[in-house]
Amino acid sequence: MLKGRTRQALVHWIEVGQIVNGRLFRPTSKADRALKRRLSPDAIYQLVKHRLALTGLPEGFASPQGLRSGFMTQAALDGAPIQAAMRLSQHRSMAQEQKYYDNVDIAENPASDLSG
Repeated sequence: MLKGRTRQALVHWIEVGQIVNGRLFRPTSKADRALKRRLSPDAIYQLVKHRLALTGLPEGFASPQGLRSGFMTQAALDGAPIQAAMRLSQHRSMAQEQKYYDNVDIAENPASDLSG
């Protein structure tokens, strides 16, 4: 499902980190080695905050949850099967994820133009 630079970066991370199983996104040691443990929720928030600062965007511009929901919305827009998107996002609730797909269905429905 991943393509282009995103795929290249992920493949590089897996190779350099020598990741064969377990969590994909992990903290790194001071020697730049991927550790076995998972990133904490706060670590993920700090990474997003740091990247926003590097781009000059305000801290509240994006959040980890916003990125995750944005992924689901884009998957719905691109026509990806909901089960495939859920495997990548690791969402557990089909009811919650269906809302992203339902919202896209409404937005893409030509009949919605009739409402003015």
